[in-house]
Amino acid sequence: MLYTKRSNYLYLQAGLLAACVSALAFSGVASAGEEDLGGASNNECPVGLVNGMTLDDEFGYGTSDLTKCLDRRHNVKVVMQINKPCRDSYVVDGQVKNTVADCKRNPEKDLDFGRSYALGNINNMIKDYEITHGMVAGKDYEIVAIVHSGGGYLLLKDGGENGKGGTNSNKFEPEVKNLMDRGVKFYFCQNTTRGFINNGTLPAGDATAQLIDDVEYVTAGVTSISEFQQRGYEYVQP
Repeated sequence: MLYTKRSNYLYLQAGLLAACVSALAFSGVASAGEEDLGGASNNECPVGLVNGMTLDDEFGYGTSDLTKCLDRRHNVKVVMQINKPCRDSYVVDGQVKNTVADCKRNPEKDLDFGRSYALGNINNMIKDYEITHGMVAGKDYEIVAIVHSGGGYLLLKDGGENGKGGTNSNKFEPEVKNLMDRGVKFYFCQNTTRGFINNGTLPAGDATAQLIDDVEYVTAGVTSISEFQQRGYEYVQP
């Protein structure tokens, strides 16, 4: 009988220990392995300051309490569709201006159309992931951009004002290269490539050489977006 009581006591102690360990695991205490995965704890909001000011200092008292930060900070995968070159579109004489060369001031409306489509959004995503949430490119998040239709002009090598040194003018090439250097992958639709060859934007038989270095291809933009989603990427349309 004495042996049975002692055995029950030991089992009870082991059970209490297991319960304590389990409680710690669910209490949000980060383990060493979790720290290695992404840097900061998911409870930190924000991890870093975009403009060097607290949210209350930047936007007003109480802002911090009203701010929802990201809960998921590991294994985040995003696929973004880029299907036009300019952030703003306009029509002149019945024609839609949709090339990079048209991304300029419209004298009729006195509006500035010198902004690239989607590239600024991607840049803001990177700042939010890396600065605000302490995430690391290629480790905690991935961004891919599927470029087709009018967006294809963003991926052409810049040939200057009149295409000197290349086939086209693309003042947004530095923006694309900067995002590529920060881990963003750009994929160009081959259906759009065929269209650019047919309209003379790209030369037949030598189109690839006119694209920004390290741009890759997909056979069709719209189907590849669906395929990336099947692989776990979240779709974003800017």
